[in-house]
Amino acid sequence: MKELLTFALNSPTLLVVPAVAFVLSLVMLHIKRRYVNEGILVGCKPTAERDRRASQEGNEMNSSTDIDLEIALRKFHELGLADGDLGYAYWYKVGQLLKRAAGMQAQIDALSEEFEQLRSTRQKRN
Repeated sequence: MKELLTFALNSPTLLVVPAVAFVLSLVMLHIKRRYVNEGILVGCKPTAERDRRASQEGNEMNSSTDIDLEIALRKFHELGLADGDLGYAYWYKVGQLLKRAAGMQAQIDALSEEFEQLRSTRQKRN
């Protein structure tokens, strides 16, 4: 064990190279996170614009349904930012599916009301 320690201390490259690699990996992670969040490399819109657009879409959905989707969509957005670019793409798609489901539910409700109205007018005729 003493020989190993002596060899490591006599060879500074064994200490410097891993330290430099660690620092470079931290710098690369910082750059990657910045570019992914800004959307430059992956072709997404900047985070602030995505937040604004998501809140506008959420408000449109809230007016047509009884369910408040804003909380779930905000959580999906947070999860996507925490998971990186692939995680963001996944959680964005999940949010889109939730919005579509809410829209479909609103259509189902409207069609059910229309069906009930048609049924009542048909019963009045007979």
